[in-house]
Amino acid sequence: MPPSPAGQVVPAARTLPNRLVVLPLTGKPIFPGMLTPLVASPGAETATVSAALELGGFLGLVLTRDADDEQPAPDRLHGVGTAAKVVRKINLPDGGLNVFISTITRFRIAKVLDAGPPLVAAVQPLDDTNLDSDEVQALARALISEMKQVSEGNPLFSEEMRLNMVNIDQPGKIADFLASILNIDRQQQQRVLEELDVRERMEQVLVFIKKEQELLKIQKRIQGELEEKISKSQRQYFLKEELKAIKAELGMAVDAKSDEYQRFKEAFESLQLEGEVAERVSDELEKFALMDPSSAEFVVTRNYLDTIATLPWADPAPEEIDMKRAAAALDADHYGLDDVKERMLEYLAVRKLNPRSRGSILGLVVRPASARPRSAAPSPAPWVASSSASPWAACVTRPRSRAIAAPTWAPCRARSSRDCAS
Repeated sequence: MPPSPAGQVVPAARTLPNRLVVLPLTGKPIFPGMLTPLVASPGAETATVSAALELGGFLGLVLTRDADDEQPAPDRLHGVGTAAKVVRKINLPDGGLNVFISTITRFRIAKVLDAGPPLVAAVQPLDDTNLDSDEVQALARALISEMKQVSEGNPLFSEEMRLNMVNIDQPGKIADFLASILNIDRQQQQRVLEELDVRERMEQVLVFIKKEQELLKIQKRIQGELEEKISKSQRQYFLKEELKAIKAELGMAVDAKSDEYQRFKEAFESLQLEGEVAERVSDELEKFALMDPSSAEFVVTRNYLDTIATLPWADPAPEEIDMKRAAAALDADHYGLDDVKERMLEYLAVRKLNPRSRGSILGLVVRPASARPRSAAPSPAPWVASSSASPWAACVTRPRSRAIAAPTWAPCRARSSRDCAS
């Protein structure tokens, strides 16, 4: 350290020792002229700060080239950093340190004396150039003016930051302060730190401020659009709720979904279901009430409930089979088909002789049209299956029931066989 004349005030930058203990920074660079806290984690960083305190408390802060490299080699550090003085140290419970540092000036690493850790390097202080020109003063005013607009539209800028910005009297320090609080990349901040020409440095920062203003305009536009959409959706929601209340007051169906829900509920109450069937129907009905009508599962659940509601849950009426009446009914409605009618009468005769027989099902089966020769006559099966249901029910004096029967590989054909006999 060069000696100073007696009684002369020496700038802090001139009191900088020729060698510094270097602390690598993985986050962002720290600019000169600031008082800021710095947390050193247990291990290499704590050892570096302790070594700096033993050598007078001066510390060199240098940004790493890779943000993930916590213990970089000397060649993985940037060549320009910031010298700082440790003014206060607080020991942390985990073994780390919380230190308050006052940054002094820029420096350049001239030579690595000890690769460490801790890393010790010979340094050369750097001074700003092009300080006192009219263009620099004009740029300083432009920076403060443009930054005021950014700070007014950004809640992250505190009142203390605004006061510090106005009270800084040196153009170079104004650029450093603004570069430190702007949301820019760590490498861009490093380029600002390495720029010694104050005019060039201020122009770089002014460009960053302009970009920040454009981002704020886009942010405000997006926020305005979102608020407009939210207001519109809220207005629609309240109007729909009012409409529902009016319809409920007038005794009208609130919507199609509510109308169907009420219809299913009344139908199941009239059926007086019990046991496991009642529990399953109740669960499906609750699920149906919570579903979105636009979902695919809503249609499936509605069809499922509709099928349950239309099934014949009541006990069947007692059968009174009259063979003569059955033969007359079949002859009256169908001409020919003697073998089919004979088989139906045989089935009725068995049921009459053994009324307690269960599980017998009479099926009328014919070859499909695709399996018959082209010269064969059209199959009467669909006509037999559908048109014989009513006389069949009349034969046994029971009400006619309708059901859908179709193979699983052709569900669409079930719609054309709704009147199949059961």
